[in-house]
Amino acid sequence: MWGSLFKIGKCTTRRFAFDASAITTLKVKAASNSVQNPTQVEAVSAFIWKCAMAASEETHGFPKPSLLSHVVNLRRRTTPPLTEHSIGNLIWIARAQCTARHDQLGLQGLVGQVREGISKINNDFIKKLRGNEGSNVICKSLKMIEGPGSKEEGVDYFGFTRWCKLGFYEADLGWGKPLWVSGVGCSGGSVFLNLIILMETRSGNGIKAWVTLDEWLY
Repeated sequence: MWGSLFKIGKCTTRRFAFDASAITTLKVKAASNSVQNPTQVEAVSAFIWKCAMAASEETHGFPKPSLLSHVVNLRRRTTPPLTEHSIGNLIWIARAQCTARHDQLGLQGLVGQVREGISKINNDFIKKLRGNEGSNVICKSLKMIEGPGSKEEGVDYFGFTRWCKLGFYEADLGWGKPLWVSGVGCSGGSVFLNLIILMETRSGNGIKAWVTLDEWLY
């Protein structure tokens, strides 16, 4: 799957900081009847997705279909929930797709797409993963990302992952707690993935977005 989502060219990484007031403003603008109280991650993800689609349209001269994926922690979505200390890659990938113009859906519509995609990774879905048909469910789910996201389909792909509330700022390896935690930057690589890493700020009230994209989208 990942082979079809990597791009060949030049990329760059930038850090965007959203403080508490900026996130509050985004959440107010993103709220709608269908999503009355967007989360921080939903609002910031939809905003970055909207900006990326706008940059793509300006670069190519026409709007392209866009696919977003979000890594989801399965521990909190089982019934009963698993302990946060459960070991293993207990994650899955949610997806949302936009085939209309980003300005037609607006921030509210994109937040709704993100919420809908993530909400499908629920206890019923996890039961299917763990059941006898788990391999078929896995293949079908991955193909829904790999197919539209492939270069042959002409769809822009943007992958999101959330590193909030993982305790990075509480990790003490003997030198005290860290003052600065960052994602991994990428510059000038020939093969890359459009990737957005969302991390909380040290105070816990804001979000830092480490955004790696095709350099032409900046």
